[in-house]
Amino acid sequence: PTAMDRPYDVVIWGATGFTGKIIAAYFQDLKERKALGGIRFALAGRNAEKLKTVLKQIKSEAPIVIASLTNEDSLAAMCASTRVLLSTVGPFMKYGTPVVAACVQQGTDYVDTTGETPWVRELIDRFHASARGRKTFIVPMCGFDSIPSDLGAYITAAEIKKRYGCATRKIENFVTMTGSASGGTLATGIMMERQAPHRLHDVFVLGGQRKCGVREEDKDFNRVEFHEGVGMWATTFGMAKLNTRVVRRSNSLFEAEGLGYGDNFNYQEKALVPTEKIAKKVWRAANAPPDVIERMIKQGRLPTPGKGPSKAERKKNWFIFTMDGTSEDGRHVRTEIKGGDAGYEETAKMVAESAILLASKKGELLKRKGAHGGVVTPAFAFGRQLVDRLVAAGIHFHASPTAVVSKL
Repeated sequence: PTAMDRPYDVVIWGATGFTGKIIAAYFQDLKERKALGGIRFALAGRNAEKLKTVLKQIKSEAPIVIASLTNEDSLAAMCASTRVLLSTVGPFMKYGTPVVAACVQQGTDYVDTTGETPWVRELIDRFHASARGRKTFIVPMCGFDSIPSDLGAYITAAEIKKRYGCATRKIENFVTMTGSASGGTLATGIMMERQAPHRLHDVFVLGGQRKCGVREEDKDFNRVEFHEGVGMWATTFGMAKLNTRVVRRSNSLFEAEGLGYGDNFNYQEKALVPTEKIAKKVWRAANAPPDVIERMIKQGRLPTPGKGPSKAERKKNWFIFTMDGTSEDGRHVRTEIKGGDAGYEETAKMVAESAILLASKKGELLKRKGAHGGVVTPAFAFGRQLVDRLVAAGIHFHASPTAVVSKL
């Protein structure tokens, strides 16, 4: 069926998983508040009984769609029934490709919660051209990896251009946050380190390399140092090796349209903590080998897949990104992005709002310069429209000119 006469606007694939349930609850809550604007959503998975349990838990009467990764026809039918497929089924390098293939084949737009950059590289190589040919948007990494980073860098570069009339030389993102990972996230991290370490650590795995090659400043920040400017300790941010790749891809996609952030553009992320002791602990955790993480899961010290922080724990979590953007002529813009529980509550919000935007405003999105679908990034596909939706949904984004970023 053509996109318009499909029974559903958004199908949530993997609605029985830890993140999937939170996303389903988010859709149901919007529906009850009459804030869905007529978007018809359904929950999809392998097991009807489990899906019905989720419906009970979230007090919803949404339809359910049964599909299985081992049955290609069922995947095709699921994708053909909806305008947008939202997937939370990871590890994506293990389970994600047949679903994306079915979406491209059926002309169904796609968003997901992956953070797996090696897998995204594979999607670009396999599906970018054919998805573009069908004007189908395949937009991976629409959760906390990497929407705040990607949209934050996008609005920072736009503000620099608007205020100072010049290109962006670099953006440094200082991250402060609380929160813990779910078992699924940990399992995925282990799998990436084991199966695709070269791609995981390739700083331009998704493109965006500058003409001069890989500069020292492009390499992942992976040490402990005192940061004079903010009076705090900076160290490795665990998600930086994912987010930086996406921001660099956005820049290269925009460059192809003559809208790049800057010829010498560099983007980095650092975690900020109050003491050297905590910084060293964060650094050790970020550099823990897969075997150590696996051992801790076996010992019950870290969660298994399907398990994660409780609702009460999630309520207490928060994140703040403070971006320091520097123009080519040395002037600054400061962008602040703030939200609650990054890994789950806000991830649910970000991917859900991405799906709703695609389902309701695809025609407008296609009018943006160079937007023809393809395997693209949140900033390139959605730009300002998603920023506005997320602000309305309670995530704070604000860019302003500043002398220099001082105490946070």
